Amino acid sequence: MNKTEVMAISIEMARSGRGLNPAEAIDYIAELIAREDPASELYDWRVEKLLATAACIWRLRREQMT
Repeated sequence: MNKTEVMAISIEMARSGRGLNPAEAIDYIAELIAREDPASELYDWRVEKLLATAACIWRLRREQMT
C-alpha cells in the first residue's frame, strides 16, 4: 500500500467513524510494541517509530484540548 492509499483509506475510516480514539490508538501501539521481538536487529528502529507515532497522537490530542 502506498502513501496515497494509506491517506485515502485513513480519511475514509475517520469520516465513517471507524478510527480509534487517541487512547485506543496509544493502547494499540503499546500492543504492537509488546509483540516486537527484542532480538530482532530492527527492534530499536521499529519501536522508535511506534513511540514517535504515539507521541504524535498524544501531542495532537493535547493541542486539541487546549
